[in-house]
Amino acid sequence: MAALLLCRVLLSIVYGERDFTLSLLSCAFITGVLIHFLLPSYEYYLGVSAALYGVLIAGALAMWRGRPYAGASLFVLIIAKLSLDYLVPDSVDGVSERIGVPVAVEAHFIGVFAGVLVGVGEAALGLIRPAALPPE
Repeated sequence: MAALLLCRVLLSIVYGERDFTLSLLSCAFITGVLIHFLLPSYEYYLGVSAALYGVLIAGALAMWRGRPYAGASLFVLIIAKLSLDYLVPDSVDGVSERIGVPVAVEAHFIGVFAGVLVGVGEAALGLIRPAALPPE
């Protein structure tokens, strides 16, 4: 819950409540479907961490349009953290001990991919939405 709250606060500059919720739900749905098909060895997946990675990536892409340095920085930090988790498996041992199960690093990659899909979809929708008319 703390991670979800931190994501919400971090992305408040680009997402209102509705857009954040839609992005999170979209990332969760896409992540769940992709994990089912791409990681059949996972008998189950519990948690929201992969979807949080996705919403952070989608938010970074949304941020990139208006605040390119902030968006690029967030994007690079997420990819660096994910790379560290993958390349240095011992880096997630503390988390695994706290939650009582191994950390599903592969699922986090799928969450990032879902976030890219959601972020690109949001950008495409932004291009086809009618422009707001100036006040009269």
